[in-house]
Amino acid sequence: MAMNRWLQTLMLSMGLVAGIGCGPAVEHPHDVAHGKDSGVRATDFPTNVTAYEVKGVLKEIRANGWKALIDHEDIPGYMEAMTMLLDVKDTNDLSAVLPGDTIQFRMLVTETDGWIDRIRKIGTNSAPNSTNVPAPKASNLKFAEVKQVEVGDMLPDCILTNQAGWQIRLSDFRGKALAFTFIFTRCPFPVYCPRMNNNLGGAQKQLAELKGNTNWHLLSISFDPEYDTPARLTTYGKTYRHDPAQWSFATGNLNDIRDLGEGFGLMFYKKSGTIEHNVRTVVVNPAGRVHHIFPGNEWTADELVAEVKKAMAAVQ
Repeated sequence: MAMNRWLQTLMLSMGLVAGIGCGPAVEHPHDVAHGKDSGVRATDFPTNVTAYEVKGVLKEIRANGWKALIDHEDIPGYMEAMTMLLDVKDTNDLSAVLPGDTIQFRMLVTETDGWIDRIRKIGTNSAPNSTNVPAPKASNLKFAEVKQVEVGDMLPDCILTNQAGWQIRLSDFRGKALAFTFIFTRCPFPVYCPRMNNNLGGAQKQLAELKGNTNWHLLSISFDPEYDTPARLTTYGKTYRHDPAQWSFATGNLNDIRDLGEGFGLMFYKKSGTIEHNVRTVVVNPAGRVHHIFPGNEWTADELVAEVKKAMAAVQ
């Protein structure tokens, strides 16, 4: 399943997206979920929403108009310029624009959600289309060199440092079902890293209600070790009310984390001072074999709990 170098370069040149730090870096087919009509419109969003007026270049329209890939400018006080795959709640908002247009739009953000509306063309972009965007330096990318990990494979081991400053290994969790995801604490957009941790928080609450069964562990792995020190991970974990006995926040050697993540299709790289990335969440059974891989950000806490329960029941 590993991609050859030519295919990697082609994919990167066509779809190196992401931002966040939020959003899919190199698009895996499963990263692009079909849009869903949530019923929310610009006129009835919740009162706790924060709105930002943003300019950018529309790169692609995806999922039949429910998602837009946009290379946007700095949003002062919120996030730096980056390329993001953003949800569109009303497909009519994209009816008058085309890829390559310079657009203005409103970004709406709540504690747990984010989307865009009021999209209008303000010019035509003369910059190269997304299919001609140069790939990041090869030193940041090793995807083709890493063996892809499939369901049923043994989980590769990795040495990490948790929020308490203790060295841990993934193999330390043998005998338990393990669910881990990849994040970084400076990730601002609620549907990416914050959603991953909110979902793990929901899963922690449900799993803790399984009386007498502690045969599970959750793990959030940061790929920003330079910033995400144990002290920062400790503070960050408290915002999600994690129980350190059942849910760890950790980081480690950047190359080791990259090798681990890329085995599951995760890609991340630094751009303009932030980190652009896609999303992967993995469930491992007590025998140390990969049980399930969630490739995007649209899974729920309930779905994660269901897979963890199945993993716990697996024969060791």
